[in-house]
Amino acid sequence: MRTRRTAVVHGALTLAGLLVLTAGCGGAGGGSGDSGPESGTLTVWMMTGGPGDSEIIEQAKAAFAKKQPGIDVKVEIQQWDSIATKITTALASGKGPDVVEMGNTQTPLQSYSGALLDLTADKAGFEESATWLDGLAQPSTHQGKLYATPLYGGTKVVLYNKDLFAEAGIDEPPATIEELKSACETLAEKNSATKNFSGFYMPGQYWFAGAPFVFGKGGDVATRDGDTWKGAMSTPQAQEGLREWKDFQNTCSTPSSVGSNTNSPDQTQLFADEQTAMLYVRAWEPDKVLEKNPKLKDKLGYFVMPGYEKGKPLPTIVAGSTIGVSAATTRPNAAKDWLRVVTGREFQGLMAQKLNLMPISPAFMPADGVTEALTTGAEAVRSNHALPVTPGQATLDGERYNEQFFSDIAAGKDIAARAAEYDAHLAKAFNATGTTS
Repeated sequence: MRTRRTAVVHGALTLAGLLVLTAGCGGAGGGSGDSGPESGTLTVWMMTGGPGDSEIIEQAKAAFAKKQPGIDVKVEIQQWDSIATKITTALASGKGPDVVEMGNTQTPLQSYSGALLDLTADKAGFEESATWLDGLAQPSTHQGKLYATPLYGGTKVVLYNKDLFAEAGIDEPPATIEELKSACETLAEKNSATKNFSGFYMPGQYWFAGAPFVFGKGGDVATRDGDTWKGAMSTPQAQEGLREWKDFQNTCSTPSSVGSNTNSPDQTQLFADEQTAMLYVRAWEPDKVLEKNPKLKDKLGYFVMPGYEKGKPLPTIVAGSTIGVSAATTRPNAAKDWLRVVTGREFQGLMAQKLNLMPISPAFMPADGVTEALTTGAEAVRSNHALPVTPGQATLDGERYNEQFFSDIAAGKDIAARAAEYDAHLAKAFNATGTTS
């Protein structure tokens, strides 16, 4: 869900164009469970903000060197902006990276196109592969075959200011959406002297927060009949969830936030400035808050986003990254060994402790040394909902269509009419390839 950060596909390349570019990349055939020493340079593309962009990648290199002493690993950091187009073009050229990190909603596009090496025969050789998080494992699979492995996960929890809660007389986290909206109103009244204060800052474009309101009512974004996708926002359950989303967003957040996303303005800055008492955050965002205002260190608290009934939280969306091997690589054994290292227990635990990234298997969560935000996220992920696994998801990502849709709902657009438009647009995007994952 992508991804830790949603990649945006720019330019004139449509989904069909991307598939044409990569159509010739599938010549390397199936995977193998064998691993042997190779030599030369292994070029690895990893994304900004992830493990490749951290000093801990040196530990991965050291572990890899024990498996492949003749290989020099060259990690090249990529920006999320326009990455889907860049990856597609690079893999199609046959001269791109040997290994590539992708957002999880971008992975089906690369799998369908034939750009990635078939890893099916190697799956058992990856630690805890049977317990990978569904939100990352499903996009890595196409027609029953494995074309990537999960790399790290990310989910969302509610971050709150303990002092602001206490000053407003709120003794414990809300247990339902109704209680949460009531808390928002109480907090807003208590902090009325603070300009543009919101009880729970919630940007209207934050569709990773909006979609769970649909899921919690039993709705979905799409359904599939054989190889045909159909949008599902027009169902009674989905429309009820959309009404709940509008009411929550309008009640808890500022009017100016309806057309905003999490980065503009930066929601962590708003929390650091104490202009809001709550945010829906990924596990690494509290660190951003403390960078901006260290005085909040002992004021941060966390809870799972509640649902419509006590004890039934809203389903969360597991986003994150996957990592795959180019079908054109000339060093498949080394590439697979790199995947074994970064998906293994030791490195996964290190990412959790140092970068607040969700391990790809619950078995990899360290017993200590992880933040409260991450442990709360592990609790939240027990109730999760997978997004559709299809190359067409990259189209919606590139258009930022979901962001605009949920913003429109928050802004008061007619729900039935807008849902019908959504369903038609999604069906066109998802069925453009004529196949599914």
